[in-house]
Amino acid sequence: GIVQVVYPSVNSDFELARLGPGDFFGEMALLNDKPRSATVRAMTALEVLVLDKEDFRRVVSETPGLAFKLLAALSVRIRNADEQISNLSDQAVRDPLTGLLNRRAFQDRLSEEVNRARRYGSAFSLLIIDVDHFKSINDTLGHVAGDEVLAWVGRILLEHTRAADAPFRIGGEEFAVLCPAADSHMAGQAAQRLVAVVAEAKPPTDQVLKVTMSAGYASCPEHGTTFEDLYMVADNALLQAKVDGRNRVSHPPPPGEA
Repeated sequence: GIVQVVYPSVNSDFELARLGPGDFFGEMALLNDKPRSATVRAMTALEVLVLDKEDFRRVVSETPGLAFKLLAALSVRIRNADEQISNLSDQAVRDPLTGLLNRRAFQDRLSEEVNRARRYGSAFSLLIIDVDHFKSINDTLGHVAGDEVLAWVGRILLEHTRAADAPFRIGGEEFAVLCPAADSHMAGQAAQRLVAVVAEAKPPTDQVLKVTMSAGYASCPEHGTTFEDLYMVADNALLQAKVDGRNRVSHPPPPGEA
């Protein structure tokens, strides 16, 4: 017959595997005396051979060939489980539309950079970027066109930043880029480059559309040494760029000035 191996979760059960004739299950609990970590459900009528713990261990001990086959099968299962877990973990921190890291990942990474800077005295910079007048794009051209623009911006952020930089989508039309080992001057140049590329390029939409972005930035330790301070400085600079007319980068005020 056929059985389904599932991992129970709060919202829905996640299928780990489907096993058929000649396969085995339950061996891990018998080997390590731990509670089962998954549930096995019959998908069809079954005929199964049931071994208790002592019988199972005796068969494995007395039959090296069987033990080797069991080990080989377990290695495949562990590898598959690792790949599934890795994929699930990646999905949890990726924005499905742009493929960029999401706000949750951004908060974790910014906290890590702050802690690293405190520990080693290293510098880094944070860019906050917003697509100008994005609501009007959705209102006039529809959400499909809006999604195309966001995905396009995401690709530009990936293609026009350093390999060490980490772009994120942290809101509807709001993006961020963490730039390790980048001072304030380098951050300003990076932000200006991204704003200029978007302004000069044509988004892949059927309609003729001009897209621009505004950006602000902050550098650690020059503008702050905490998550909150750096985000506030960069976000305030972004707001100033919008006030000044959009399609531009606003420099943060010198430390100590409002």
